[in-house]
Amino acid sequence: MVAQFLIAFAATPVFTDAGVTLLGTPSPDGAYVSNVENADLTLRNLATGRTLKLTSAGPKEFAYFSSISRDSRLVAYAWFNAEGFYELRVVPAGGGEPRTVFKNPEAGFVQPCAWTPDNKQILTLLFRKDNVSQIALLPVDGGAVKTVRSLNWVYPKRMDLSPDGGTIVYDSFAPGSTSQRTIYSLPLDGGAEKRLVSKPGNHLFPLYSLDGKRLYYLSDNDLVEMTVETGAERIVERNMGRALPLGITAAGKLFYGVRSGSSDVFLAAVDDIAKTARRASAQFPNRNLAPAFSPDGKRLAYLSRRGSENFGQESRAVVVRSENGETDIPVRMAHIERVRWRHDGKALLLSGSDGRGRGGLFEHDLETNRTVPLAAEPGGPFRGYLAVSTKDGVFYSDGKTLRKQDGAVVYEGREILQVAATAEGAVAVYDKNTVALPAVGRFIVMEGLTELIDGGTRLHAMVRGKLVRPVSGEEFALPGNIQPGTALSPDGKTIAVTAGREKQEIWTADLPKPVE
Repeated sequence: MVAQFLIAFAATPVFTDAGVTLLGTPSPDGAYVSNVENADLTLRNLATGRTLKLTSAGPKEFAYFSSISRDSRLVAYAWFNAEGFYELRVVPAGGGEPRTVFKNPEAGFVQPCAWTPDNKQILTLLFRKDNVSQIALLPVDGGAVKTVRSLNWVYPKRMDLSPDGGTIVYDSFAPGSTSQRTIYSLPLDGGAEKRLVSKPGNHLFPLYSLDGKRLYYLSDNDLVEMTVETGAERIVERNMGRALPLGITAAGKLFYGVRSGSSDVFLAAVDDIAKTARRASAQFPNRNLAPAFSPDGKRLAYLSRRGSENFGQESRAVVVRSENGETDIPVRMAHIERVRWRHDGKALLLSGSDGRGRGGLFEHDLETNRTVPLAAEPGGPFRGYLAVSTKDGVFYSDGKTLRKQDGAVVYEGREILQVAATAEGAVAVYDKNTVALPAVGRFIVMEGLTELIDGGTRLHAMVRGKLVRPVSGEEFALPGNIQPGTALSPDGKTIAVTAGREKQEIWTADLPKPVE
């Protein structure tokens, strides 16, 4: 039972600039916070605010999740290498030559989460291509990997290791649920898993205090403290919003990320966007993105943020707006990156991943409410494929080739960034500086193009945050800070655009003293 009273919780912003990401941790000594800036791993000094760059990313390389050792001397981090998969590296906190401690293309993705007390092993999540996720200990010296537990199709959003190195805590799905999560503990000596939180709800992101006597986790956006020995709980702070706990220092300071701001889908007349712009959603305001008009222009589909954050990957639902209002579409997927309509308007094409480790392209039938894979496979891209549907079939792209649903290659490009369809049913592919129309054998060059819009009778583009009609060259200012996701109605009169301002910040607060 959670005690329903609050503790004094004075939170202070630490870093609030545009370069903040929520992929790192504070050092246990409280001196700095790891971060990813312009693809490189950095350390931000908490006393001076200065940034130390620890890596040097080449083309298509970048740093991702990181974790700082218990003695604050080393940083373990995921590194997407030039070969196209993630490896685990370690670099001295003061700067120096990075060293690879784990590299296996079959693992695909790695996420360092915590260090053992002797700083010789790193508690890491491994995501294998065969859909098996593993909780593992990776030796810093590059020795044999110790697999603690394998999980099919599911993975923790956060896990931590007790200060004595004997117990792991992590969140995962509650028994019998594919949406609610709860907290578990697992002894490293091979003992049985134990469920720590039995009440219904979303309980996630567990962290140990550095004395090992308390656990902190988010429970439906409330910060809860649990006494490890007794299981007694009390609420520390209610409604922390879109918070992401990052780590706890030796001084008892909690560092956490805050995602603030909003995104929304606006509808406006193309000829007068500034005066006619209005929110598309009355039922789910300030949480929507990636709109798509139905082929007849009478319905608008878009993604709507739901539930808890997952370090930048929030849960998303599909909503369809029509003259009858807004309808939640019951799609059960692990992640949805974008939505498009099938050419007949009877189904939606969904790019993303399902709950069984398959990534790619899926189709949701609006009449039967069944979701089936169209071009999805184990180990496929988490964010799915770019896709478009015409009377000639469904076309999709992995970023290098355009394929038809049967797998036949239609077009090969340098770097495909978007696909769309013209009113004539041709498939348009934007690869770098060229828009190709392979279905009719024509090429259109559009310099500075950043996003294709299905323009009905002609292609439209987003250039430097403004809508451009290449035929006339006119530009139209759009409301707010334009974000990915824009659509044009089939008649070319109405634009649906994702706009708003999203921001990531790092805050800190002193955790309360234990209850005597």
